[in-house]
Amino acid sequence: MKKLYRSNNNKKFLGVCSGIGNYFSIDPTIIRLFFIFIAILTAIIPMVIVYGVAALIIPIEPRSNIAKKYPKLYRSPTKKVIAGVLGGIASYFDIDANIIRLIFIVLFFITAVAPLFIGYIIAWIIIPIKPYKNNYIE
Repeated sequence: MKKLYRSNNNKKFLGVCSGIGNYFSIDPTIIRLFFIFIAILTAIIPMVIVYGVAALIIPIEPRSNIAKKYPKLYRSPTKKVIAGVLGGIASYFDIDANIIRLIFIVLFFITAVAPLFIGYIIAWIIIPIKPYKNNYIE
């Protein structure tokens, strides 16, 4: 049976988002972005409380656990319009970048601009750009 743990090796703060990402075998950056988006929509305080409670309830992973391998989320250097965030998300989920952009634009206006604008800026900061190796994109 899979167990949920707070991560020791890929944590940014207390390892809650990384632990959830490891549990579902997805990049913790996606969980972090989702958490930030929901926090902005709910005026931050409720999600801070949820994160704090989760940090108290979820145990820290044992040192014997092996770091899991999963596809990483990167900003796309080739499918970018502004910073490559939406192109990177499209590449991660293996769908057309224009579909992600269309969904983003619709949600941008539904949420009254500010939450997704702030979320995009934070994603730009959090998500690394896909590294180059020998002049080729990995």
